[in-house]
Amino acid sequence: MISLKKQIPIKVRIPFLIFLLYLFISTVGINGSIYILDEAKNAECAREMLERGNLIVPTFNYELRTDKPPLHYFFMILSYKIFGVSPWSARLFSLIFGCLALFTTYFFTKKWLGIKIAWCTSLVLLSSLHYGVLFHMSVPDPYLIFFFTSSLFLFFECLQNNKWTYAIGMYFCLALGLLSKGPIAILLPGLIMLLYLLINRNLNIKTIIKLKPLLGLLIVLLIGLPWYFLVDRETNGEWTRGFFLEHNLERFSNTKEGHGGTFLMAPFFILFGLFPFSVFLPRATYQIIRRKEQNVVLFALTAGAIVTGFFMTSSTRMPNYTALSYPFVAIVLGAFIANFKKCKLAPELIALFMLSILIVTTGYFALHLENYLAQFKTQLVFLLTGVIGSSIALILYKRKNGKTIIPIIGYSFIIVSFGISNIVFNQIQKQNPVTMSIPIIDKNEPTAYFRKFNPSYPFYLKKKIDPLENIQNIREFLLKNSNACVISTKKSLQNVDYSDFAFIAFEQKDIFENRITVILKNKHVNK
Repeated sequence: MISLKKQIPIKVRIPFLIFLLYLFISTVGINGSIYILDEAKNAECAREMLERGNLIVPTFNYELRTDKPPLHYFFMILSYKIFGVSPWSARLFSLIFGCLALFTTYFFTKKWLGIKIAWCTSLVLLSSLHYGVLFHMSVPDPYLIFFFTSSLFLFFECLQNNKWTYAIGMYFCLALGLLSKGPIAILLPGLIMLLYLLINRNLNIKTIIKLKPLLGLLIVLLIGLPWYFLVDRETNGEWTRGFFLEHNLERFSNTKEGHGGTFLMAPFFILFGLFPFSVFLPRATYQIIRRKEQNVVLFALTAGAIVTGFFMTSSTRMPNYTALSYPFVAIVLGAFIANFKKCKLAPELIALFMLSILIVTTGYFALHLENYLAQFKTQLVFLLTGVIGSSIALILYKRKNGKTIIPIIGYSFIIVSFGISNIVFNQIQKQNPVTMSIPIIDKNEPTAYFRKFNPSYPFYLKKKIDPLENIQNIREFLLKNSNACVISTKKSLQNVDYSDFAFIAFEQKDIFENRITVILKNKHVNK
């Protein structure tokens, strides 16, 4: 009998294995309730655009939303039309674009560096702590990462070949990136391209002609700008002012929504997001610089370094921002770990083992910070596989049996990544205050909010939640609508005396947020 390995060539087996591992990590909990704030706003905005039949003006709670361009809304709307409105359909295309980004990185690396480094690069991404979580979420980042990565890969291809199709593909991706998250999708790749050409001393007329910038400008204008023009016209410039001034310039120059911190947060996010293999990044970077490599690895290092440096200068810092660097940093790490036998890795492997213990310990105490999360401590068994895998890798290294070190680290942390996704999206979501409070809300009655509310409520109630300005508004609203609810937060109600007409029907801390959701109901009808 002919074995399966002989029947299926390795160039087919490896992509198939990558796909299976990605599904193993990413599909767990995809139908779990939406409760993370950005997810909720994006998913609801797409639902409202579908409901209103308006693909131009984005709204949240039926008011203009200027945070993001529309591409991720369009894909969510498509998913809603096919599968219905649900958390699963809101997240579906994020998962798909995560898979596309993974495969694009694999095949690009395979072409230029060989199948071994391509596999190691994929293993870096699959085992990372952040990659699987990021592509679970109904946010624009998965779309941007794919188009950002593809545009730079096509740029590199264009430099190596005279095929005009690479240049057209590059500008097509830049235009779609512009529709994914705005000018950053052109500014950042443009900066990387320019600096790479300068580093390689390749910035000349011949190169510029090869890149066809005038054709590129036309493509970007035809694909990327019409929606911006239409939304500016339909909102009398309000969306344009909000998006470019508040959500671009102000995010860069000032801290937004509490996402600040030291400039070192940017490299920290990358080291944590691509853990476990990020422990090798300092050594891998040093080797590339020392050897003065001029190939695709230098290109990947340049891209990763510029993304990191750019967001180090930004005042608003979030892990999703620096995730743009993941495919490129993964190539740097993949090239290193594919040939690690030439290096002494004891310091990195010891650090890996100690950090694995720290992750389990941190997870244990984090779950005990809130009483309602303590029940999930048994899920930490998934995290223990990282400790086991890193300890086995260290033992094998000391015994000079290095052949299986990288696979053991990779596969053990794939299980860790699966466990984190399972805890965050499949277990903790059950304690989401919105999910738990929905049964006490009469969907046939009007619902209002006072000052602040969890943005998941409009998505699940599928209706507008009206704002109330003061205590008198709350009183009148509840007396007029006997079975209605007022959603607020404990802090918002701190100095408000509602005891004579309302009571707290529900109270619970929002997951991953420093606020407590409160629901008020009519005291004389419901209590």
